[in-house]
Amino acid sequence: DYENDNNSDYHSNNNDDNDNHSNKHGGEKQTDTTTYLPPTTKFNQPIRTFPTHIINNPLYQRTITRTRPFHPPKSGPGETMIGHAARVTSPEHVQWVLARLLFHDKKVAKANHNMFAYRFTEVTDGTKRRVADNDDDGEKGAGAKLAALLEMCKVDDVIVVVSRWFGGIHLGPARFKYIAAVGRDALVEGGFL
Repeated sequence: DYENDNNSDYHSNNNDDNDNHSNKHGGEKQTDTTTYLPPTTKFNQPIRTFPTHIINNPLYQRTITRTRPFHPPKSGPGETMIGHAARVTSPEHVQWVLARLLFHDKKVAKANHNMFAYRFTEVTDGTKRRVADNDDDGEKGAGAKLAALLEMCKVDDVIVVVSRWFGGIHLGPARFKYIAAVGRDALVEGGFL
């Protein structure tokens, strides 16, 4: 489980104590947000914005499993990868997990990449539909590799996140093998495999 650490790499856009506030342009409701700012732009990580009413709502809370740090062979001294997995069944669960990792784990917040993939079955009005997506977080192709891992392992209702700290030595295409292996370890640790 993660401890509630303060992290200065985010900004809350709360204008009042309510979850919503009126927009001056027509009175429409707008959701307050909390924004994650990556520690550097060097690795092309995107700025991420999360609805405050989701990330602060205990109904969306998930248990996140974490792997031991993995240090790839022939990598730099600081090269580390850690996998995380959690059961998700809605987009709100996905946002809660990502926000929890980025805002409450200082080490994960400072990772060079936090690539992820998720998939779950959503039921709306009695109709089932598969919801799936992935994100490279600046590590081109890594999100797709994690999505392929979920497909190959035939796991559902899960998000897998792999955090990577670059060690100074380029690993080339072998990095995808390591990312997938760490992702698989997270699925095993979380009881999905």
